[in-house]
Amino acid sequence: MKSRFTRTLLSIRQIPIALLLTCVSVLLPIAVCAEEPAESHTQPSSETVNVLSYNIHMWQIEVGDLAAIIRESGADIVGLNEAWNEKHNEAIARELGYNAVYGGRSPAEEHPAKAHTINGFYMPQVLLTKHKVIHSEVFNALAAKEHERFDPELPINRGGTIALLETAKGNRLVVFVLHLHPWGDGDDERMTSMRLKEIEGIQKKLEPYRGLPTLIIGDFNTRSHLDVQGGWKVTKFLESHGYNDLYRTTHPDQTSDPGLTCGDGRIDYVFYNGHCSPVSSQVVNQGVFGSLGYEQSDHLAVSGVLEIESVTGPTE
Repeated sequence: MKSRFTRTLLSIRQIPIALLLTCVSVLLPIAVCAEEPAESHTQPSSETVNVLSYNIHMWQIEVGDLAAIIRESGADIVGLNEAWNEKHNEAIARELGYNAVYGGRSPAEEHPAKAHTINGFYMPQVLLTKHKVIHSEVFNALAAKEHERFDPELPINRGGTIALLETAKGNRLVVFVLHLHPWGDGDDERMTSMRLKEIEGIQKKLEPYRGLPTLIIGDFNTRSHLDVQGGWKVTKFLESHGYNDLYRTTHPDQTSDPGLTCGDGRIDYVFYNGHCSPVSSQVVNQGVFGSLGYEQSDHLAVSGVLEIESVTGPTE
């Protein structure tokens, strides 16, 4: 009596060779496909960010008006100087639905009454952003206290807010919102040196993030060496350390496009490093993005669009 295996083998022998080859040709691709690895996750691509830097003169502008300007500009990263009213800061973040970094802390955190008091003046820098805030802190960049208007016994927190951000695509970038010391023209060596020491401290603080797209934005209280002659050391220092002035890069002719942001000077900037590429920039004069210009602050905002390289994961 033949076994079941023998009967099966005999039945296979009776199948025409052509039919067997057809079956093999159909099944072989299925076997090969089954061994292929699962589709790998693609890395995020580069993307553009829209930036707005604005000294709001101790909240001279109304919250609703500023929110309207930010919406119209499309800015997803906003740096505010002289944003001394905490309630207004919380209100603007809430109205926009943005994350907020207030002097290195989120508005929800309790912080000391004089956390950012400069000789009696409350001068915080605020970062508003659509992006996720991975890490933030306040940085005191001051290295000199020589100016006669300052009391050397009081702490001087004149630096800014640094934040590590992550976009919805997973790309990471660093933003530093600063406000350097005022007073003194390019030939005022004492004040020029003070601002230079501040920017040197800020650049050193940013050094661990050199592999990431980095923006330095705010009121620098200094003109640019690219605009006028004189001892404008701050902008020259940044240029020598790989940072570029977004407005002047996109508007190279300082005669036809002076880009003035405060009276007869251009002192508000967006600087970017080599991991960013410039797209466009403009000064927010009256009528731009619905702004009323100098009616809303003693400064004009500067806005810009940049493309950032794709960089993911933790970096410091």
